[in-house]
Amino acid sequence: MAGSVPGTLVVGGLQTPDVRGLALLSIAGTTAAFALIAVLVVVSAVVRLTAALLVRTYGLWQLAGVTPRGVRWTMLLQTALVSTTGAVAGAAAAAVVVPPAVSAALLDSNGLADVRVAASWVEAIVVVVVTAGAAVVAGASGSRRAAATSPSAVLRNAPVGRRSVAVRATVVVLLVALAGSMLAGLPASVPDGAAPALLIGPVLVAAVAVLGRTVGAPAVRLWTALVPASTSVAFGLARAAVRWSSSRSDTTLAALLVAVGLPAGLVGGQRTAASAVGADAPGGVGATVLVLSAPVLLAAIGAAATAAMAARDRARERDQLRAVGASPGLPVGVAALEGLILGVTGTLIAAAVVGVAVTAEWAVLVGGHPGARPVFPVVLLGAVGVFSTALVVVSSVLPALPARRRRVPVRA
Repeated sequence: MAGSVPGTLVVGGLQTPDVRGLALLSIAGTTAAFALIAVLVVVSAVVRLTAALLVRTYGLWQLAGVTPRGVRWTMLLQTALVSTTGAVAGAAAAAVVVPPAVSAALLDSNGLADVRVAASWVEAIVVVVVTAGAAVVAGASGSRRAAATSPSAVLRNAPVGRRSVAVRATVVVLLVALAGSMLAGLPASVPDGAAPALLIGPVLVAAVAVLGRTVGAPAVRLWTALVPASTSVAFGLARAAVRWSSSRSDTTLAALLVAVGLPAGLVGGQRTAASAVGADAPGGVGATVLVLSAPVLLAAIGAAATAAMAARDRARERDQLRAVGASPGLPVGVAALEGLILGVTGTLIAAAVVGVAVTAEWAVLVGGHPGARPVFPVVLLGAVGVFSTALVVVSSVLPALPARRRRVPVRA
């Protein structure tokens, strides 16, 4: 459905004459860029977590004679089948929902208020193919991880190895270089609308999301240290779970960072660039919502999904707590606080990245445009952070609730 938004805009742009068609294509390009960032980060995080949760299954496969190459290609095929099924269902729903939503969002855009877009079979097919292809590409790292699983994982709860440091470093360097090149060209682009300002923050957000635990672990340690260990047993257990279980916390943090950082980075850059020419606020709120809504919802729901996927691990931790005498409500409280810690951490990291991006944009603009000022979208960042955190907390708590009605078996 997220991909159908830029797809519908492209079809509308090709069918609309004059400059209005070009405007629709421009909005479609920006929307597609944000949707692609969200898809790659969220889907790759989900596939990596899937590989971590199925480590024993892959070990059993290899004991049964499946080669590592067979494991890898099987997982890629599974990803292709699941993503194609989801893409077809999303395209069918989008055919009903997206065209009227896009038309409504364009009502307050200059010159586009009377534009009406419609669904297209060609657009739906292209979006399905692109979405499934992006999912398979994003799942490549997870399939390599699955192929590297040792058969001995059947006998132990061994975490799956992390991504290659060299690969992560290469991706981060490329993204930072891209953001740097856009930042260098920002002053010259102000007369034409300062389009690079829309992407600098989101590109930096993607770079930090790739770093994963390198950034997430110190952030969790720093801000949770403000809460004394004696304050709450549940908070101490939740903090330990987040710091220890990198496979599930890293994936949720990456999705949260994208959900909160993408809109804040775009709006912060947009308003900072607008201040350079004396504009108080950018116009076309509907177009901005159109650009942000699909990727933000995708990333927020992805964060909630990754939190819910860890239910099996939490069930084991729950049983351990009950076995040592914990009350039935303690595991539920730990799950809720774990989701809260992840949500606050993702929001704080996103705020820091957006702050760096906005400050850098202001620094390169203020020389040629003395009226420029850094604009930090605090309200937007807080609103999306609260929304995403609430989804993660609910997704963490729901699997824990049935445990309150089960008796823990006593084992010798």
